Amino acid sequence: MRGMGRCLLAAIAAVGVVLMVGCAQAGTPNALGGTQQVVIEGCDWGPAVTKAILCLDQEVDASTVRPGDFQVVETHEPSGVRTGGAHQEESVPRMVADAYACDAQGERTEAASSRYVALELACGPELGSPFRYDFATSQVTWSDPYELRVSLLDGAGLRRPDGAQVRVLDIATDVDLDAALIPQLEGVELDESFTGTDGQSLTYASFSPAEDGEEGGATHPLVIWLHGAGEGGTDPRIAVLGNKVSALLGREFQESMGGAYVLCPQTPLFWMVYDASGDWQDNPGTDSIYLATLKELIDKYVADHPGIDRSRIYVGGCSNGGYMTMDLLANYPGYFAAGFPICEAYLDAGLDDVELAAVAQTPTWFTWARNDTTVDPSRFEEPTVARLRALGADVHTSVFDDVHDTSGLYAGPDGAPYQYQGHFSWVYFFDGLCEEDGVRLWDWLAAQRLG
Repeated sequence: MRGMGRCLLAAIAAVGVVLMVGCAQAGTPNALGGTQQVVIEGCDWGPAVTKAILCLDQEVDASTVRPGDFQVVETHEPSGVRTGGAHQEESVPRMVADAYACDAQGERTEAASSRYVALELACGPELGSPFRYDFATSQVTWSDPYELRVSLLDGAGLRRPDGAQVRVLDIATDVDLDAALIPQLEGVELDESFTGTDGQSLTYASFSPAEDGEEGGATHPLVIWLHGAGEGGTDPRIAVLGNKVSALLGREFQESMGGAYVLCPQTPLFWMVYDASGDWQDNPGTDSIYLATLKELIDKYVADHPGIDRSRIYVGGCSNGGYMTMDLLANYPGYFAAGFPICEAYLDAGLDDVELAAVAQTPTWFTWARNDTTVDPSRFEEPTVARLRALGADVHTSVFDDVHDTSGLYAGPDGAPYQYQGHFSWVYFFDGLCEEDGVRLWDWLAAQRLG
């Protein structure tokens, strides 16, 4: 492992602790049993399990809950294993950054005792993800199993309210990821689906701002996000968490938009599929088989939400979703007020002059990294941007040398900021770091309108 994962492993190994396997049986003196629930957060690299909430059989003295007394080991499926291959699992230690008595939702409590204990877990780009990537399907799934084995270290001071010491924890290791708490997705509809007139079906997630304008109030823009290749399927949580789409629901982005509706459609396969056989990776510049259905979904969503400002509908996405963004702009000129494709995978050679002229009717902001080896900028963004500018189109760009951590929290083995794949330029968009001539993409987007 590299970066944060290696640092955490080394730190724990240096302590020289020995894993206490959950060997307590019912009735063991000084033992507490219980279950657990996890908290998941969307991060730059995707989702991370950042907290385990222990629901104990009995209350414990809140003052005796200390982070240094707990040890946690995570067991999951490693990414990269192909469907149909031998089942694999790996176990890694998770550092407990903090521990405290809490309520059932994991919020710190001031009560003297509680049945609930929160363990905040350190995470990083290579540690703590509940996702696994399948090379056979090119898609992300939830790890199965995903387990956290929680134990007490020798000398732990955890006590019951009567002062009796707790020596052993017998917490069920299985984690139900369907029951995970995801605070960033509060208020998001996650179980919606749509079937188009051509029979294609899409699932989707959606979010409405607090003031929806349905009773004569102010209207709000609609921001449409189209996920990348790995986030297809029928679970919109994957489409929302895979690329930190939760940032579009956050305070900073919502304030920059003056409140915005967010629609996150999810294809069952890949946006780039262009024939009945499911071919997609060699798409020569052919319309997606989901094009008509996606547009019908957008039209229906707009019709069902009177609070949407029809002159401020914005569409963007990364990689496969960037391709789908370009496909929409080429086929429906005059509908979208702006486009923001990121590391977009629509082959420039596949855009004929008519399609390019249609794209040119919509103000568009492209984002990519020069070291992207997944979608080569010299065959995709660079020639397309040059052609659009030759037509006099309203085109903006944010071009980065690479994609690296800008938070200062995660580093590589050499101590330099952690390096993501060059394809991950969406990290800069979701962190609000895309700019051109001092203008931020988010602010530019909010200012675009038809007419």
